[in-house]
Amino acid sequence: MSLPAIEQLLRTRMGLHSQTVGGDVVGQAVAERMRSCGIDSLDEYQRVVSASETELEALIDSVVIPETWFFRDRNPFTAFCEWLRREWLPRPGTRPLRILSLPCSTGEEAYSLAMCLADCGVARDQAHIDAVDISHGNIRQAREACYGQNSFRGGYTGFRERHFDTVGNRFRVGEGIRERVTFQRGNVLDAAFTEGRQPYQVIFCRNLLIYFDRATQHRVIDQLERILADDGLLFLGHAETGLLLERRFTPLESPRCFGFRRGERDARQAATGRPCRSRRHAPMRPAAVRRETGARPSLQPATAGPRQTDRSGHTRESAELLRQAFDLADRGRFESASELCERLLRQQETCPDLYYLLGLIAEAGDDSEAAERQFRKAVYLQPRHYEALTHLSILCRQRGDLENARRFSERAARSQRRQPSREALT
Repeated sequence: MSLPAIEQLLRTRMGLHSQTVGGDVVGQAVAERMRSCGIDSLDEYQRVVSASETELEALIDSVVIPETWFFRDRNPFTAFCEWLRREWLPRPGTRPLRILSLPCSTGEEAYSLAMCLADCGVARDQAHIDAVDISHGNIRQAREACYGQNSFRGGYTGFRERHFDTVGNRFRVGEGIRERVTFQRGNVLDAAFTEGRQPYQVIFCRNLLIYFDRATQHRVIDQLERILADDGLLFLGHAETGLLLERRFTPLESPRCFGFRRGERDARQAATGRPCRSRRHAPMRPAAVRRETGARPSLQPATAGPRQTDRSGHTRESAELLRQAFDLADRGRFESASELCERLLRQQETCPDLYYLLGLIAEAGDDSEAAERQFRKAVYLQPRHYEALTHLSILCRQRGDLENARRFSERAARSQRRQPSREALT
């Protein structure tokens, strides 16, 4: 029971639901730390990590593997710049802008936001960014502010000439940008995290919630709401937006930015009698797709047999392919994820999560009609598929279909109340 006990320790400390990263990832991190400590027994290591704060933090650093780059997905940063130019800069006598990047990983997101501020003409004393991460190693790298080629992806590197200094074969963020960011270690799940923090006008919290179970996801959103200004902006990862379905947030109009404004939905809907719609845009190939729920599909393989199946009747091989598809999409490898989905379809797989993933891909590409078809297939196969129901409610609301939006929202709420979470079934 040593490894499950360590997984529970990580879950208690940092909210990590081991099935979202795979037990093998945690196991590999534990093995690495055991070698570093010169410990051969898993039971002995459990005793050490349970008693040593230093070793627990080292294990967390081994588990938290950063996967980020400058201006990742771009659209959220475009929306942020639009908001700066249209709303924040024109306000007379505006107080200094406070921005939070959480988790900041190795600093690329926070520095990207700082470059947005500089390029939009925001003076250094008029805005500041707090960047927080649970990993000491990530914070150390972020403060060093020196990056290799892997941090520059997507063919968009014009900012590098403006804001970086070349140091050998690496690039260091310029001093003027570094001064706009303060890096600090912190854990959003700590009760004290919000104490003493003044409200932020903008919070970027992208692709953190996918690693938590449902209850922990809502704990984090509650924490963020405590420190977000009344009309503040909250940016989430694509697959995390359903968590705001029943909260007082309105989607921003900028396409595929997955940003929300706090505290406007009720007032604007009451004034217009209809929801605030996002503008329509021509379909574009998405840069990345995220997984909605904190857990991977509940397709754990059964025990023995030449053709092993999980409790949903899927073979072990198809369950693994589906996991790989979600992982590829999480890393932005859209074509590879789609190919795996097509392969599963050719095998006549009818897993609800497969159609859910196809819906996410279509939704990220701004093809709402195709997304709705796929989400409806997922709900047909699994009527209580919470994530698909929440996305269907959002899509209906965006096109003004309030009645069906309400119905899907109510079904999603009932699905949470009446059955165990999907994480508990894995």
